[in-house]
Amino acid sequence: MNKRLLLAVPFSILLLLSVNALSHDYWIEPEAYFVEVGQPYDVRLYLGESLKSESERPLQKERTRSFRLFSTEETEDLLASALDGQTPLAQVTLKRPGNYLIAMERNAATIKLGAKEFEDYLLEEGLDSIREQRRESGEGETEGRERYTRYLKSLLQAGTRRDDTFKRVVGHRLEIIPLNNPYRLKTGGKLKVRVQFDGQPLAGASVFAYNRHAGAMSAQKAISSGAGTVFFNLDRPGQWLVRLVHMRRCQGCEADIDWESFWAAYSFGMR
Repeated sequence: MNKRLLLAVPFSILLLLSVNALSHDYWIEPEAYFVEVGQPYDVRLYLGESLKSESERPLQKERTRSFRLFSTEETEDLLASALDGQTPLAQVTLKRPGNYLIAMERNAATIKLGAKEFEDYLLEEGLDSIREQRRESGEGETEGRERYTRYLKSLLQAGTRRDDTFKRVVGHRLEIIPLNNPYRLKTGGKLKVRVQFDGQPLAGASVFAYNRHAGAMSAQKAISSGAGTVFFNLDRPGQWLVRLVHMRRCQGCEADIDWESFWAAYSFGMR
């Protein structure tokens, strides 16, 4: 295995640095990841940093392009029956044993950050190529003007039956796809993940995996291979979140926007 491409090691220093960073992660968090068939469960959307929630977000219909629940038998449009502004985000009742994948795509939004703030953000997210582009083009001391889009997934396990829903490709521009089922793994197992952009493997991306268990946090970081794959050691029970940011020069943006970023997050549980 190429150690230059695989860095999946703890980085507690980064976690300490990120405490004071802008809270800019979104993730889907169900009431439980291991659920009973036929029972209703709340699904919530959180804003925070490294699985540390700072606020719960309501459903925003004007900011949501799609919100679906996938299983082997059907795809349910959760947005169609939702009320704008509702909290929790949704309530789902899983009808049959198996894996269920919740997927949300949010509409693009824009943000402008001061030069130092933008540089810190790029450093934290491992976006070294963007930092280099800014330096080479003389933009290092200018504000960061960005358009961003979020793609969120969460995997639930109903009963004991497992299937291939965990690796469902839902058509997000930036997509995280586990290549082995997290719910078939025991604590200490290796999770293999592929990240892809516009349907193609995304190489050289900084991918993070966060865990929250009994109030304690841990984190890993890996760099995707040429095939867009990374490995993470699921060494603790609790909640897991795999996520990344991909950024490039903005294509087709307004004149006052220079960069476009794509955020993806995939949450699941571990016993």
